[in-house]
Amino acid sequence: MKKIVFISAVSGVGKSTTCKYIKDNNLLENYVIFDIDELENINEYNRDTYNHFYNNAIKKAIEKSNDKNIIIGSCINPNDINNLNILEEVDINMILITCSNNELERRLKSRDESRNCSSDEFIKDQIDYQNYMINNLDMYDLHIDNTDSSTEMISSQIVDYIKEKEKNL
Repeated sequence: MKKIVFISAVSGVGKSTTCKYIKDNNLLENYVIFDIDELENINEYNRDTYNHFYNNAIKKAIEKSNDKNIIIGSCINPNDINNLNILEEVDINMILITCSNNELERRLKSRDESRNCSSDEFIKDQIDYQNYMINNLDMYDLHIDNTDSSTEMISSQIVDYIKEKEKNL
């Protein structure tokens, strides 16, 4: 059975950086790693077509992965997964990465202006969404706070978790 691991986090927490680190260092040879933006363009969708966006992205990930398992860096939450039509039988795991709200604000404000992440409204929305995720930790298989941790440390925790999970199957 194919495995899909979502590394979920709001903008600015470090999901893309973590996925890139795992991918660039070939830490999980049996996995293909995608950032959700590599699979679908969110700008072509709206709130009414959100599920369609994820269905298309996951379908593309499955098509591109061949016989390998999949890691997708995304802001998806477990409630959204229940609304998807994944045609292939897959085992889904959810890993949540968070950081303190102050650190999140600092990271978003330090981003390049072209990324449109530094407005007070955007930052508030990301903090609110992160707080929602933290208040629902029971929906996630693993939670990692990376406020004071390096990308290497976070990546190692994720790799160890995935390898342990595979060992126990």
